[in-house]
Amino acid sequence: MGWADRATAVPIAERAALAAIRADSEDPWAHHALGCVYLLTRRFDDSLAEFELALRLNPNFSLAQGFYGLALSYCSRWEEADRAARRALRLSPRDPFSAIFTGIAAYAQFVGRNYAEAMRLAREAIRQRSDFVGAHRVLTAAAGMAGHSDVAAAALQELRRAQPNISLGWIANEMPVRQGSELEHYLEAFRRAGLK
Repeated sequence: MGWADRATAVPIAERAALAAIRADSEDPWAHHALGCVYLLTRRFDDSLAEFELALRLNPNFSLAQGFYGLALSYCSRWEEADRAARRALRLSPRDPFSAIFTGIAAYAQFVGRNYAEAMRLAREAIRQRSDFVGAHRVLTAAAGMAGHSDVAAAALQELRRAQPNISLGWIANEMPVRQGSELEHYLEAFRRAGLK
């Protein structure tokens, strides 16, 4: 989300996740944590494998289901990603993370070039959690690609409130998107929205 320096936070998280797996290799939370670490370090196949293992250990683990959807989105597998995010919402409809699951579904729709649906879902995620920067990013990008310049400008202003350090450089360096063409698509969306 841009809240902590990845270079500092990721090694700590990786050590903790690996220690948890050594302590109990059947703990789905430990595999979920390692899946998140691998996603942030762009080890996509390892990330997907860890989320899949977490879900084999606990098929009803809504948080792992949602973040599995995010990993699938970053790998351009948007239809599977959308199904995973929606499954997370069905598994836990009152989940404290439901805004994040909705935001993941929004990003999946953005990757699928379904900008109107991405905007609708991003707005719903923001309604649930106004500080959720991921949803603000998706709303800004989808509005930019859809050619809704007024919506994109307003969304960018709200995004800057939620994430003051947002820039094209931050997106290029920090977003763990697997394919260069997908990252370029995301960057182009922000350019169209007015981000520099």
